[in-house]
Formats: sequence, C-alpha cells, structure tokens
Amino acid sequence: MIIDAHCHLGYDCVFDQEANEERLLANFEHFGIDGGIVQPYIPRPYIEEYRQIHDRIYRLTQMHPGKIFGMASMNPQFRPEDYDRETERCIRELGFVGIKITPPGHSCTPCSKSGMHVFEVAEKLDVPVMVHVGMGIPFSDPIKVQPCAESFPDVKIVLAHCGANWYTQQAIFLAQKYENIFLEPSGAGIEACADMVKAVGPAKIMFSSDVILQTATEVEKFRDLHRRGYLTEAGLEQIMYKTVQQVYRLDLKQ
Repeated sequence: MIIDAHCHLGYDCVFDQEANEERLLANFEHFGIDGGIVQPYIPRPYIEEYRQIHDRIYRLTQMHPGKIFGMASMNPQFRPEDYDRETERCIRELGFVGIKITPPGHSCTPCSKSGMHVFEVAEKLDVPVMVHVGMGIPFSDPIKVQPCAESFPDVKIVLAHCGANWYTQQAIFLAQKYENIFLEPSGAGIEACADMVKAVGPAKIMFSSDVILQTATEVEKFRDLHRRGYLTEAGLEQIMYKTVQQVYRLDLKQ
C-alpha cells in the first residue's frame, strides 16, 4: 500500500502551479498510489477562496472515502477569528485530518505570533501541523519550528520536504530531539533520505509526492533504498503508508 502524505488541489497563485481532480487521481492510478492527504495549493489571499478550495477537497474525500483525506491550509495572517472559524469547520465539519503552514507562501514564520497561533488551534482540535521547510529562507528555516515543538509537545509536527537538501540536517536534528516531529522528504535527494533512515528510522518518515511531476522520483527513491539494503521490507512498508496512517490517524480503506 502507498499513501501520499502531501498532495495538492487547485491553483497556486504564489508558485504558479495547478492540479485538478482528474490529474491527481490519474497520477495515483499510474503509480499505484492507494490514496493520500490532499491540501490546497495557495489561493489568492481572500477567505472565501480558501473556503472554496476546502469545499472542493471535501467533495473529493466524499467521492473516495477511506482513500482521500483533506488537510486545511489557511493563511495565518487572517484575523484570528476568521482563521479559527474556517480551520475548525474543516476539521470538525469536513473531517479533515491536519493543518498546513507554508511559510514563504503565507509570509509567516512558524515561531511568530501568527505562526504559534496555528499550533494553538491544532492543539485545541487535536490534529497534526505540517510545516513547509527548506525552500523560502528565512521563513522556512527548520530551526524556526523548534519553539513550536517545545511549546506544544502534544502536537505532532511534520516537516514537509525535510529541509529540501539545503537544511536536511537541521530537520533531522529536530526529529531526533523531539518525539513530536516527523519527516516528510518530498524534494529531498536519495542521499538525504538515506541519512534520515539511519538517523531516525522509518517510523519517523512518511512518503509523499507534493508535485505530480515529482511522483516517479519519490516512489522510486525509497524502493531503491530498499534494494540497496538501507530499508527492510517492513521499513519500506512503514514509510510508504504506516507512518502517515499513524500520525494522522487515518481510517484507511484496504
């Protein structure tokens, strides 16, 4: 089984990328991916646009129960009452399983006042927070997540891209130091992934593609690590679906 921890839907006005339902599902089928957690690409900074893309993701989850799950992604710079209302709607009414911060796209450092509020909301709603780290320095320096991990030890934190090669060692350091930090290495090279496996083990690592065009590379690099002896069969299985299932408490349909 393969579950993708990080994939997108919609149009991204910051990174100029786009994915629709047909392309996403066709990509899953082509690469043998059984399901995934879908989050919005970054829409224009209006609350109604976030509501629209969250509703669109919700419709996709309803079409594929037990396979497709939603993740809320909101700009933390919205008024707190707007941020809270929409995020709570996503988790409690739409059944989404987590929250995402994209520091360079949201212009929000994780340990800033607005960033820390995201973790307050996640703690209240009892869901993990995924944080984009790596590309987009200084906003996305992994070390800026350290105050969040210390202040909210009960909130599981997933470091998306695991520092994306530039800051991989910092991300690994945090995952070693804090029980509540996990690694999602989309965009990180195979050497970086081998370092992660040796340093923290498969139970701290989850598979993801992030970008449709990147899927073949992401699937193959872990299979290659298995062939080369870095991963046992059980370790490969852990990374490809069990870690994300455990962290996000997914009720998977076999």
